[in-house]
Parts: sequence; C-alpha cells; structure tokens
Amino acid sequence: MRTARCLCGEVEIELAGAPILAATCHCDDCQAGSRMIEALPGSPTVLDAAAGTAYVHYRKDRVRILRGAERLRSLKLKPESPTNRMVTTCCNSAMLVTFDNALHWNPVYRGRLGADAPPVEMRVNTRFVPAGTSVPNDVPSYRSFPFSFVWRLLKARLAMAMGR
Repeated sequence: MRTARCLCGEVEIELAGAPILAATCHCDDCQAGSRMIEALPGSPTVLDAAAGTAYVHYRKDRVRILRGAERLRSLKLKPESPTNRMVTTCCNSAMLVTFDNALHWNPVYRGRLGADAPPVEMRVNTRFVPAGTSVPNDVPSYRSFPFSFVWRLLKARLAMAMGR
C-alpha cells in the first residue's frame, strides 16, 4: 500500500498492491501537460532535466481517493482530449492521470509518492527530447513504447478481467 499526497497534504490517494511499472515519459503531450501544470502558481516541479515526466502506473481498480476528491480538477491540452491531468486546487500539485476512454490504468505522478516512490524502470518516447538535451543513462531508454511496457499493461488488464 502506498499513498500519494499533494504538496500541502489536503489530497491523498491510496495505491493498493504493486504498480504495473514506473516509467518516465518524454512525449510531446507529457511535456506540454507538465509545462502547463508547472505554470500554475506554486506548482511543484513535474518535468525532469531531460524533459521527462515520471509516473508510477497503477491498475485503475487499485487507485482510491482517500480525501480531497473535491479539490481535484482536470487539465486537458485540448477540450476533446481523453487525457485528464488531475491537479489539486489547493496547491496545484499534479496527482494522477485519468482517461475519458476505457483505459484500465492510472499514471500517478511519481513525485507525489515521496520517499516511498518505486524507482523508475525505463524512459519512453525519448524521440521527443528537445535538441541539445541529454537523456541520462540511468535506466533503459526507448524512442517509443517498448514491447515490455505494452506487455505489462496488457498483463494488468488480463489480471483485472480474471478478478486477480
């Protein structure tokens, strides 16, 4: 069991069981969304030095808002986007990502887990890293989504379907 907390502690999200994976995404949408969040007054940093956003991916059925649900608001890059970057209204902390479509996982912003955050396992979509920016070689890096990333999401979906 892990708990994600906003900067001021008004919002808490319980994360049950092991995460699907922990990855840093460098795609252009994650960069734009993170910059949008960081532009909010008092927002904690979201992007790392290589323009990546670190997430811990959890099955949707293992994410529960313990308190402060009324303080979460959705930020979208475009009104028609299915991606909701959930940010607190109390301290502008990026908490998690939800989707309007039927995706079965929620990326939780790794920084909201504090010292309890699992280590990043991979960097994905590095083809979007801005020119002149170097990507650390601390974990494997992939220009897009590697098979291992997709496979772990698929395994999580199968486990959910089987009630495990």
